Amino acid sequence: MIVSINGKRIKLPDFFIVGAGKSGTTSLAKYLSEHPQIYIPDLKEPQFFSFYNCEYNNNRPKPFLYIRDFDDYVSLFIESSEEQKLGEASTSYSIPYMVDKTIHNMKSVYGDLAENLKFIFIIRNPIERIFSAYIMYVDIGIEDLSFEKAILSGIERIKKGYRLELNYIDNNKISESIEAYIKSFGKPKVRIYLYEDLKERPLWLLRDLFEFLEVDPNFVPSNLGVAYNISGIPKSPVHKVIYNVTVRYNPLKPIIKKILPEHAKGKVAQYLKKILYTKPQMSPEVREKLKEIFKEDILKLQELIGRDLSHWLK
Repeated sequence: MIVSINGKRIKLPDFFIVGAGKSGTTSLAKYLSEHPQIYIPDLKEPQFFSFYNCEYNNNRPKPFLYIRDFDDYVSLFIESSEEQKLGEASTSYSIPYMVDKTIHNMKSVYGDLAENLKFIFIIRNPIERIFSAYIMYVDIGIEDLSFEKAILSGIERIKKGYRLELNYIDNNKISESIEAYIKSFGKPKVRIYLYEDLKERPLWLLRDLFEFLEVDPNFVPSNLGVAYNISGIPKSPVHKVIYNVTVRYNPLKPIIKKILPEHAKGKVAQYLKKILYTKPQMSPEVREKLKEIFKEDILKLQELIGRDLSHWLK
């Protein structure tokens, strides 16, 4: 979308994958970016609109990375063509605490053109999502509590300057976030899918989404079916080093990017994650507690999106 700001014509996103975190947003962004009529920058989670014009002080135990400068954000889309639909994926845009600020910033930047924006939610059983997020945070070094302690102490840690992601319970109550986007931009501008849709019928989901974005609905990404950003904990420190060197921080990444197609890179990373990482299990007792905590939000979601979610509570 071309937006005029201070007399300058600037390319900004036409759509946003706003969440929810650990629900397949990385995979979805990768699939969409394969479409020749869509441009999504390599940097996922720029988080720009959540923190534009505000000071973010919750940086414990590690600094939270996001795009602060407007020009830096605009530069993400410079290589796109004017014929492409532009998008980006930032799950902070659906964190309940950040939604009002995010929507305000979008409307402030886009002005009257904000009414043309489109938003994509892909939602997952919050009980599975919260555990997947916890595992990821342990892996990247921002979580050191046991799962039960972590989920019960979230809001208190946020008050002490810990990162917003660690407010597990509140962050996973997504129904109010969806309602806020529908209220602000209109129901026709918001698409909501389930994590199960992405896993079980990805082609249907993509075709529906391509129609929503007004691009060729018959395009099939070569990387369809590759799972990105799988959560897990390394089997040992050595396993983690191997994964980091081969996938996360590989100095040959720029070269590999040029010679290997996206689906091949994704499959290699997926394979290495499976053999080098393991996924712990949640205790039945904690699972039952979480069912009670999220029951109200799940029932509200079910009514909001018009789909049966009772299996999330079984």
